[in-house]
Amino acid sequence: MEQEDDYRDIRPYNDNEIQEVLNRIIRHPWALELIRRAKFPKLNTILFGLIKPFVVMNLQKQVRNIKTVHQFQKDIIVRIVLDRIRTSSTDGITVDGLENMEKGRGYLLISNHRDITLDPAYINYFLSLADLPITEIAFGDNLLINDLVSDLIRANRGFIVHRGLPPREQLKSSIRLSGYIASRLAEKQSVWIAQREGRAKNGDDRTNPAVLKMLYLCHRKTEVDYSGMASLYGIVPVSVSYEFDPCDRMKAWELYRTEHKGGHSKGKYEDLASMNAGIKGYKGRIHYHYGKPLSGEFTSEKDMAVALDRAIHRGYKLWPNNYIAYDILHNTDKYADKYTREDKEKIQNRLKRLPDKVRGYAWSAYARPVENREALPASE
Repeated sequence: MEQEDDYRDIRPYNDNEIQEVLNRIIRHPWALELIRRAKFPKLNTILFGLIKPFVVMNLQKQVRNIKTVHQFQKDIIVRIVLDRIRTSSTDGITVDGLENMEKGRGYLLISNHRDITLDPAYINYFLSLADLPITEIAFGDNLLINDLVSDLIRANRGFIVHRGLPPREQLKSSIRLSGYIASRLAEKQSVWIAQREGRAKNGDDRTNPAVLKMLYLCHRKTEVDYSGMASLYGIVPVSVSYEFDPCDRMKAWELYRTEHKGGHSKGKYEDLASMNAGIKGYKGRIHYHYGKPLSGEFTSEKDMAVALDRAIHRGYKLWPNNYIAYDILHNTDKYADKYTREDKEKIQNRLKRLPDKVRGYAWSAYARPVENREALPASE
């Protein structure tokens, strides 16, 4: 069902808009420069300018047959872009838990957040392969650095989350966003949202209760409580586990500057650089775990956040790097049976150029999932 225009400024693009958007994307200077670098790396910008009209014509022919958002995602994003990323920058991506979801209904998927673009992209990749509904994706408006990025996000089922508004405007925007998400789930359209604003740079995956409070805003004057919302939305915790974080060194520097230099001043295109590093950087193995939908009694957003955290920590796949970092950080050999000397040398070589004072933040981030697993209640 096509979305009404009540949410036109924040919703994803509809099927009847996708042709116009794709034609706009392929003409954008940034898009054409990316194509030049990928397809014609030996041509400088002047020589590429001579063939650019023919490149655009060829692209127009390719997008002419794309009539729906689903077709664009399936034929271009999933089969070409994500498959290429998987083969070029990972040692394989695995998945489990998809049997916890049923066909024919919408789910609210909430995951930990390590990479700006790939976390929800591969969540949808596996949903598509399992013939389950692809989610709409929440994106913060800080990522809308230009028209091209905005178009790409909204063409990929992205909806916009406004941040940093004055308090009264922020509340109004949050109520509207809450209503939008509820309306999509009511129409059996799945939705993905991160457990917190921004990536967990320190490796500590914690749900911000404010996210859940936002989701509840549209129910606050109804008889639906937090337990009812959990049942109504089918909240699925998703654990995303990277063997190597492609942005680990960038994050370590940011954490060091924040703690020792009075803060980290984000550059104009830092988010774009993070996107690029996340896409192209080596990630080793990646695992996605889809947990069972949340159930039980929840009296507040804090109760629900605790349940989500436990589910995400329990579903997180611990890699040799996590155990190595834990043992180094705690000066122990507690988990020495979980890794080899070669495993240890590989991660040490990756981080060796970081100064000691910065490297500690990287070790801490890799170790945190082990610490979170250890902290789970023994009865679970």
